[in-house]
Amino acid sequence: MDPDRLKEMSVGFVRGTGAPVPSRPSLVMIHGAGGCGRLWQGQVRLMEDSVNAVALDLPGHGGTAGKVPQTLEGYALWLSDVLAAAFPDPVFLMGHSMGGGIVLETALADPRRVRGLILAGTGPVLSVSPAFFEGFNTRFEETVDRLVGYGYGPGADSEMIREGARLMKSAGRETVIADFRACDRFDRRKDLDRLRLPCLIVCGEKDRLTPPALSRSLHEAIRGSRLALLPGVGHFAMIEAPRAFSRRVCEFILAVSSPSGSSV
Repeated sequence: MDPDRLKEMSVGFVRGTGAPVPSRPSLVMIHGAGGCGRLWQGQVRLMEDSVNAVALDLPGHGGTAGKVPQTLEGYALWLSDVLAAAFPDPVFLMGHSMGGGIVLETALADPRRVRGLILAGTGPVLSVSPAFFEGFNTRFEETVDRLVGYGYGPGADSEMIREGARLMKSAGRETVIADFRACDRFDRRKDLDRLRLPCLIVCGEKDRLTPPALSRSLHEAIRGSRLALLPGVGHFAMIEAPRAFSRRVCEFILAVSSPSGSSV
């Protein structure tokens, strides 16, 4: 991993304070619709002693320059270019929600750059209710509040929910709508049997935005994949239960990376 190269490419990112350790596996994290790399700061902090973890801002989000792609395939093309430029060795890719779709697109199109996948709160199809598009156009802030609130489990802290809504609102109406339209176009159900990479699928048992049934469909379709359902939490499981989430991810990465690690 080359942080200086990311800066040269005007890619915003969040990572630990220490220098990357060449002997450790690298983990690249991709946020969801209307998000940014800050959503992964808990994982960066909790896993930095075991992996080289970096959370990227997608184009037009956070600190990354450029136009917002109109499809998840467009995001995946950008991600492949970033991996080629700043990550000389294959990496573990982790994506949440829309980010999971981008990670799937990248792995299907350019598997040689990927060592393993972590798909969090996502699915092989990411349909969006027309009511959300209507709300984004007519009552943007109110609709974001409702969507983000719907995304957390019943025991989530109210300030956590408000901060999540603030982050999505800061992306702006046009970016949020473009992201959700890209999600609504995404459908890779017919292609999952082509994946031949180690894969961990993580989902909150109370996820109402990408329900556990979508994670189970991924698990059934991706040969050799592992499924972890986290109790009591919703769509933003990595924020609601950062330690449990990070532990599952770290155990998976280290198991795959060990000399006797699993492969598909």
